[in-house]
Amino acid sequence: MRSSAGVVERAVEGAPPGRFRQSPREGEWSALETLTHLRDVIVHVYGLRIRRLLYEDAPVFADFDEEGYRRARLARGEAVTDLLATVVAEHEQLARLLETLPDADWAREGRHPSLGVMSIEFLARRVGEHAEEHAAQIAEAAHAGRPRGSQADT
Repeated sequence: MRSSAGVVERAVEGAPPGRFRQSPREGEWSALETLTHLRDVIVHVYGLRIRRLLYEDAPVFADFDEEGYRRARLARGEAVTDLLATVVAEHEQLARLLETLPDADWAREGRHPSLGVMSIEFLARRVGEHAEEHAAQIAEAAHAGRPRGSQADT
């Protein structure tokens, strides 16, 4: 988790500020939309589910209207620095919560009505994978459309 947070940090910090809000191609998310989505899913989906599994037996996980929530957050105009800080802090907090988790507890499970069974181990792995997937998208979106060999590439 800590290393995946670093991957996100490097992607965001390497993005030209003027490109962060621009979609790379028609119908694709901008780097800002991707970062907002990542924050929402890490905090409100994976992080919340992991926390519930630490103290509840076999919880049922609710659906999360990510699209509607993301649109509302984007309308608020949150700063990229705040979004990034929240992603990094959530990764760190989850890592701290899990670093002393007994081996047997990694198998604690909850169930999502349509996605099925999810364990702490599965959700923790998804935190890192999801972050790295979207870090790559942030970097690609932020650099799309820039001419190769431009001053910003050096």
